[in-house]
Amino acid sequence: MSVVIPALNEAKNLPWVLSRLPENVTEVLLVDGDSTDDTVVVARTQRADIRVLRQPAPGKGAALAHGLLSATGDIVVMIDADGSMDPWEIHAFVGALLSGADVAKGSRCLTGGGSHDLSPLRSVGNQALNLAVRLLHRERWSELCYGYAAFWRDAVDELALEEIARPSDDHSTARRPRKHGHGFEIEAVLFVRAARAGLRVTEVASFEHRRRHGVSRLLTFPDGWRVLRAVVQEWHRPGHRATSGGAATAEVLLSVPVQHGGRR
Repeated sequence: MSVVIPALNEAKNLPWVLSRLPENVTEVLLVDGDSTDDTVVVARTQRADIRVLRQPAPGKGAALAHGLLSATGDIVVMIDADGSMDPWEIHAFVGALLSGADVAKGSRCLTGGGSHDLSPLRSVGNQALNLAVRLLHRERWSELCYGYAAFWRDAVDELALEEIARPSDDHSTARRPRKHGHGFEIEAVLFVRAARAGLRVTEVASFEHRRRHGVSRLLTFPDGWRVLRAVVQEWHRPGHRATSGGAATAEVLLSVPVQHGGRR
């Protein structure tokens, strides 16, 4: 099992995140966005076998795409570096995959989930974006914009991430990402493409905590607009196939045991 962690100046948060990874995680990939603090040093101190990758272009989306494609485990989990997502919940995501899902996406809106960080404004925005996905893509997910997820590795290959992960001429993370999929819209791109590819997408209840240190880089209106634009662009993408009523939703308990197995 591989875990992909995009990070930019998260030296204070990484010790908690890395210390709570389940023992059966065999590969950890830190995709660093040219951090100016001790992010890489701390990561290697906490976990000697960690793979540190330099993200190919600005933006969380570029980092995640590069990490997902670089992972070698049968199962690939993506999680934030800020401590808002509890790594111990990985058990539930893996359980969903072993129960038949191709993709397990976290949801703060299912019973057992929740958030200490979702403001009323962002909550309304999330509902509006979710409605857009229901109307255009016919997916009945409880929410769209949450970046805790797990995939079978061969499912990742069906998401056409190579273009998003392609190196940029400018590696500076100081610039706002402009390319489709390079920003916080990456979650919408991943999940919509998975559904379009006919993959079984299951939701898993997850609780979002406040980031442990630092300030979020999410900008409500600019990034919300990028997500909406991504939802529409994915609708117009060649080869679009509307689904027939939405992917399955499952409220998976956090006590699901982790077993070894392959994709069904």
